[in-house]
Amino acid sequence: MSKLRLLPIVGLAIVLLLPMAAAQAQEDVETSAQPATLEAVEDTRIEELTALVPENLAGLPLRENLQAATGEQLAEQMSDDERAVFEAMLSANGKTLGDYAAANILVPITDTDFIVLQPHRVSGIDAHATIDAWVEILGLNAEQPRVVEQVIAGRDVSLVSDDARPDFPLLHLFAGADVVWMVVAEDEALVEEAVRTLTATAPAAEVRD
Repeated sequence: MSKLRLLPIVGLAIVLLLPMAAAQAQEDVETSAQPATLEAVEDTRIEELTALVPENLAGLPLRENLQAATGEQLAEQMSDDERAVFEAMLSANGKTLGDYAAANILVPITDTDFIVLQPHRVSGIDAHATIDAWVEILGLNAEQPRVVEQVIAGRDVSLVSDDARPDFPLLHLFAGADVVWMVVAEDEALVEEAVRTLTATAPAAEVRD
C-alpha cells in the first residue's frame, strides 16, 4: 500500500488521497504536508473544477493546497476492476475519461489532525451517478464495506467505511450540482461546514427538509 491514503479500500496512487488509511495519512501529515504529485497539465476541465473550489473553508486554505488530475491520469492508477466500473459509468452517460477531472486537497489542522477534500466532476452528469460508481469502486477491495445514508446540513450524504477497520474515519460523499465531493475529517462540525459550504450552489432539489 502506498502512503498518504485515507481508507484501506481502493488501490489508487498517492496523487489523490482516495479512500485509504487515515492512520497512515496522519503519520504523513506530520512529516510532509504535501502528497506526491503527478505532472501538472493545463486543461480546461481542471480550470473549471478549480474555479468551483472555495479559497477557504472555515478559515482553512483550500486552493493553495489543491492538486488536480485528469480522468486519464486517474484511470492509470486504478486496477482493472476499478477502471471497468469507472469507465462504465462514464460510457452510460455518454462521456469518456476525457470529460473527467478531479482534485485532492489535504489541509493539516494540527500536527495530528487534518481534513481531506476531493472534488470530482464530469460536466453534464448527475453527480449522484458518479457517487454510485465510486461507492461500487470503494467496495471492491474492502473487507467489510459499509455504506450509510445520512442527512447532514440538509443534504444527502453517503458515509463509506470498512467494518474491518473501525479505527479509520468515515469517507463522506455528497453532490454539489455536477460535482461529487469526498471529505474525510474527524471533526464532525468541520464536516457539516464542508457540506453546507460546498453544496451552496447546488440546485434546490438536492436540499432535504
